[in-house]
Amino acid sequence: MINELLHPPRPKPSPPVFDDPRGQRRRIVTTVGVVVCILCLCVLGVGASVLYADPKAPATGGAAEARNTTDTTARR
Repeated sequence: MINELLHPPRPKPSPPVFDDPRGQRRRIVTTVGVVVCILCLCVLGVGASVLYADPKAPATGGAAEARNTTDTTARR
């Protein structure tokens, strides 16, 4: 009786939550995580490129600017 009090019997170990001996679930979850991360980075990149405006950007239309200029040296 004293041995049972000092060293009680250990309970049986519970079964693992994820029984994945070959690691297939881990590979799937890792792949999905990497794809989601890449998509988020693409969305952030597109959003940053749309929101960014270069203050020294070149003119987009040369003909429209030539028509609106008042410089007389360009007409020679």
